[in-house]
Amino acid sequence: MKQPHDNWGTYYDFVYEQTFGSFYNNLTTETLKVINQILPQGTILDFGAGTGRLSLPLAEQGYNVIAVEKSIGMVNDFKRKIDGKNSEIEIHNCSISEYVNGKADLAIAIFTVLNYSTTEDELSKNIENICRHINPEGYFFFDLPNAVFFKAGRLTNINSNTFRRLVELTNYNENDIYTYREKCSGIFNGQEFSYEDEFKIRYWEISTLDKLLSENGFIDTLESFPQFNSTGSTYKLYKKQ
Repeated sequence: MKQPHDNWGTYYDFVYEQTFGSFYNNLTTETLKVINQILPQGTILDFGAGTGRLSLPLAEQGYNVIAVEKSIGMVNDFKRKIDGKNSEIEIHNCSISEYVNGKADLAIAIFTVLNYSTTEDELSKNIENICRHINPEGYFFFDLPNAVFFKAGRLTNINSNTFRRLVELTNYNENDIYTYREKCSGIFNGQEFSYEDEFKIRYWEISTLDKLLSENGFIDTLESFPQFNSTGSTYKLYKKQ
């Protein structure tokens, strides 16, 4: 079954750099700093790893990294990046709930990863499996977009000579479920490219995640992350009791 981002994994990093400029790279830097503070060393499970935006620099910093990504398009570009390098990153092409492998001291699900779960059952199974693969006294670090993000309607509208991107969210009164539609085209490495993507995402309240995580033996550390206030998402850190 076709997954979100399957047909534009090759352009993923380029598209976000063109869309957000230095903000995108700064977000990565700030996220890595927080992870370093949470876990100075150890094993990290990167759920929704994409093309390796966080997994690659974390591995370079000396962490043991296990990456989980459902989209084969994203995984292929991830593997291209590490081809020929002495990388020990484990990459698993599967959904969050399907992952069955090593445990970690810290699991992360960053950049709206949990919002791809569109039913309560799917979210519950994903959270259960994430928690199952975190070591005792380990942590879970994730983000959830705020309601204002979903109500924006048009998220991106860029139209230049070399890059065009339109991203819209539409709700059809489906229980906080939105349809994400994207059209993008431009010049990448001297070649023209274009793609379209469409899939469902869902707005989840923090209270829903708190309940699920509590049921799985995790507590909210109550730590705040003001460095991410401008992202439109809330970042949370839970610890396994």
